[in-house]
Amino acid sequence: MINITMITKKIYKPLLFGVCGGAGCLLGALIFGEIWLYLTRQPPGFLTKPKAVVLLIDTSGSMSGQKLREVQTAASEFVSRQNLKRHDLAVVEFSSRASVVADFTRNETELQQAIARLSARGGTNLSEGFNLATSVLQNSDRTPNILLFTDGVPNNPPMAASIAQQIRASGINLVAVGTGDAQINYLTALTGDPDLVFYANFGDLDRAFRGAEKAIYGQQLVESDESGNYGFFFGVFRIGVWTGFLAIGTSLALIIGQNYTLRRRLLSFQEGSWGGGGGLVAGFVGGAVGQVVFLPSGYLPVLSVVARLTGWTVLGTLVGGGMSLFVPNLPRKNALIAGSVGGVFGSLSFLVFESVTGVILARLAGATILGFCIGLAIALSEQFYSSLSGSVVLLVHWNNQECTMVALGEKPIEIGSSRNAHVYLSKDAGFPAEFAKIFLENGKIILEFDSALSQHPKFGKMKRFRQELNDGDRRQFGDIILEVQERL
Repeated sequence: MINITMITKKIYKPLLFGVCGGAGCLLGALIFGEIWLYLTRQPPGFLTKPKAVVLLIDTSGSMSGQKLREVQTAASEFVSRQNLKRHDLAVVEFSSRASVVADFTRNETELQQAIARLSARGGTNLSEGFNLATSVLQNSDRTPNILLFTDGVPNNPPMAASIAQQIRASGINLVAVGTGDAQINYLTALTGDPDLVFYANFGDLDRAFRGAEKAIYGQQLVESDESGNYGFFFGVFRIGVWTGFLAIGTSLALIIGQNYTLRRRLLSFQEGSWGGGGGLVAGFVGGAVGQVVFLPSGYLPVLSVVARLTGWTVLGTLVGGGMSLFVPNLPRKNALIAGSVGGVFGSLSFLVFESVTGVILARLAGATILGFCIGLAIALSEQFYSSLSGSVVLLVHWNNQECTMVALGEKPIEIGSSRNAHVYLSKDAGFPAEFAKIFLENGKIILEFDSALSQHPKFGKMKRFRQELNDGDRRQFGDIILEVQERL
């Protein structure tokens, strides 16, 4: 017969920790994180000017068939994402010769139709393509950019490289998307910066174009829309503080959840200071690491995914490790692993929600699931460790229906009326601040009463201040019954 009571006890704390972690992370993101991002967000016009972008597309014979269709799809989606009221956009193709497919226009339909008319034929005269794209840029007074797409090596590589150098010297920003036989080193020589080269296999070109778009317009780890140029240090600082708010909310909420299960005061000043400060450090480190990984996503667009996985995994790992300070006898290694697992699931949820919702909803949903997964994983880790053969747990029976399990180890479980006691005994019932502690010593379960009890009016007649307990032993103090269990 299924023991519903036992199942409820086993799932209660993991679910409680999950809900606390999710709620705390969400509140940190909603109340502080979003306000921080809003106040520090630089609009596209701040420190940057409207852009003029020429899509320079390779339509040589090697691009025939499915290759060209995929490029057309990626380029078309690129166009659909642009703010044509703010930015100028033109399309130039090159094969044996170069031609203007669509000059600068604010008409999206005209650009889309021009891309749809592209056809593959001839050689790869990149030099002429560069010259024509540069000429087209003379028709705009906005910050000039050339977004090159190619699948191979040009007819005359030295000449194309020389022209590219002249283009950069004239102040034109050159960004390259490469695939197929395109060589990353050569494309880096063209752009002058490896962070402006985006290589992708066929089947993943849209992600490469999105990466190039970020390089042109400027975006951040937790934002997918166009924003200003933050610079390296401020960009890292900005995202680090945002994730710091998430970690603070998660840490404090999990501490509150832990104290709630032990019927303690929910949060002391010391716990708030340690949890808040440690959470801020954990979040800042995680966010900063993620943003640093995100910035050089020029080589591979997949780095933007790796960045989120890395940053939020680091955040979860550090928050989990910090919780080992508040969950008695939870091995730090277990807590670190549990936190990292929660971080991975949180980052994956952000990526999923980002693909189907707006970026703000994705951030909030990702934050909620991040906190939930971290809390759930930590509580499950504690239960798993406590269920291992040879482990010893303390069952705190609050009444006939409610019971809390605490892992026993070398770290003593403090019992008394102190606000810092793990198991709180009522001061009104005559229990002193420091009453007793239970711990493991050389494999033995020890109950040790405070020596000051010899002078206590209620417990002064106590004779055995140190007792060795066995499996199943119980001790009642006031309305609370403590029971030790060895897991075989």
